[in-house]
Amino acid sequence: METIATILHADLDAFYASVEQLLDPSLRGKPIAVGGGVVLAASYEARAFGVRGGMPGRKARELCPHLIFVGGNFSHYQRLGDAAIKVLDDFTPVVERISIDEAFADVAGCTHLFGSPQEIATTIRRRVRAELGLPISIGVARTKHLAKIASQVAKPDGLVVVEPGTELAFLHDLPVGLMGG
Repeated sequence: METIATILHADLDAFYASVEQLLDPSLRGKPIAVGGGVVLAASYEARAFGVRGGMPGRKARELCPHLIFVGGNFSHYQRLGDAAIKVLDDFTPVVERISIDEAFADVAGCTHLFGSPQEIATTIRRRVRAELGLPISIGVARTKHLAKIASQVAKPDGLVVVEPGTELAFLHDLPVGLMGG
């Protein structure tokens, strides 16, 4: 078994909403929801009011009366999601994309080129922010499942590394809902 954590889970934060705020700077810092009848995604500002993806638009508006609804720009989402994955590809050929805005990457074979997994994750985050203008959270661990949990803990726009031997301590105080299935 690996003696260091080399699995990264990279997840663009509030992706659809972040893209909308990138495309229209007047939306930055405001509660927005992508969608209409159903919320597809909510900005962190909207989430602070309890607005969540999958929620009926009417319920979202009740929770946040000043919520701004925007239609989706799916070609932009695809383009920017692809560009973020390309950043991961620049570090390792072992990338497993699991959705439009998230992927796993195994950096075990490239630490001699790019530094520690934490250094690689930091560089990826910096590049995604600089090149794409988007926030991304990354979790680093020995397993995919734990790396995904770590990336959720890292949100928004952070990095969490779960060092080998600290896994139980890391998981101990987390809400059960983060464990997934």
